[in-house]
Amino acid sequence: MMMKLTSDEDHREQLRHLYAMAQLPGICLQVLPLDSRVHAGLNGPFILLETPDHQHVAYTETQRGSQLISDRNEVSILAQKYAMLRAQALSPVETLRLLARLLGET
Repeated sequence: MMMKLTSDEDHREQLRHLYAMAQLPGICLQVLPLDSRVHAGLNGPFILLETPDHQHVAYTETQRGSQLISDRNEVSILAQKYAMLRAQALSPVETLRLLARLLGET
């Protein structure tokens, strides 16, 4: 038996929200294809940040704590992973089409 984290209606509401947000100016939403098994983000989530004085840092969270990374080499590695994720993901237009299809609108 498969355990569900949300109800079907909650899942549809999340999809509707993503679809609406992805159409706003300044928002670029890309998702990995549903059949992706191997991708650059398998080691966990991270956030790339730039400070007001243009310093590049990264932030990670795990179950055991959080970490702010300022080492240039480590930030560079994560920036490369981010670029790989964007290349592996669907384009913004393809992402909108996928969301529309999942919502039954196409």
